Order: sequence, then structure tokens, then C-alpha cells
Amino acid sequence: MKSLITGLLFVGLTSLGVAQNNGIEQVELSEVNVTPLNLTYLNTVQDTDTPEKVKELENVASRYDVTESPVFNKKFEAYEVIFKETDGKIVATYDQNGKILSSMERFSNVVLPTKVRNAIYESYPGWNLHKDTYLVSYYVDRDVKKIFKIQLRKDRERKNLKVDVDGNII
Repeated sequence: MKSLITGLLFVGLTSLGVAQNNGIEQVELSEVNVTPLNLTYLNTVQDTDTPEKVKELENVASRYDVTESPVFNKKFEAYEVIFKETDGKIVATYDQNGKILSSMERFSNVVLPTKVRNAIYESYPGWNLHKDTYLVSYYVDRDVKKIFKIQLRKDRERKNLKVDVDGNII
């Protein structure tokens, strides 16, 4: 009985091996255009603490190819493109080669990085976060400016704060 089961198992496995198709089909791909990302821009404006919805729109802006736009004309030096989503907006300026020269970014209701949240709650215990805005100002070959504008409320009082990405209250 044991040899019968072993024999059937062997026959079953060999039939699976024969069923595999060893033929290789050649597939030709149509022309593929690879556009480089604006890595300088991305590496400057993004870090590990950048809110996810901000990263998503910044990635869209970095991948945008202005040379594919119907209004593109090599004679112009710069192109301004606006990217919008529900709570965010990026106004990016591209040069004639598709490189981002500058961007002004504004996002509302983002998840605050841990450093920022901790700094606020330590400095203002008992206050509640009412609303926040994340602003990014990027210019090529300059330092990027990233600021959170935050409104706190406690009872009927309000406080408006500016906090940098490291949690320093300005």
C-alpha cells in the first residue's frame, strides 16, 4: 500500500513537471519615455516627518512634465503650474527643461509631526488644537522654509502659533 501511494505521488509530480511550458515568447515594447523626477526638489522639501498627503501632491508636482503640456513653447523661460487637492495647493514654477525652480505650498488640516505636537502640548497644556496650516517655500539653490501655522483654543481664548518642523515655536 505504501509503495502504491509513493508511486501515485511520483506519477502526479512528474505530470506537473511536463505540463510546464518552456517556450519563451518575445514581446516588443512600444517606445517608452522616461522623465526624470525633480529629485533636488523632493529631497529638499520632503523628510521622514512630512505629512503623507503633502508627500503625495509633492510627488505629483515632481513628476509633472511641463514639456508635454499643450501650451509648452521653448521660447518661454518659465511656466507656472498649479496643483490642487481638497486641503492642499502647490504653485510650482518650472523652467523650459522641466526643472522646478520654485514652489509655494499650502496645506490645511495635516497630521502634525510628533516633534511639533509634543512641543505644543508641553508649552500649552490644556489647550486644544483647532486648526493648522503647513506652508512650504522652495527656491532652487536656497534653503527651504517649512512652517506650521497653528491655532489653539482654550475656553474662549485663542492663540496663533508658528512652529518650525523641529518643534521650535517662533
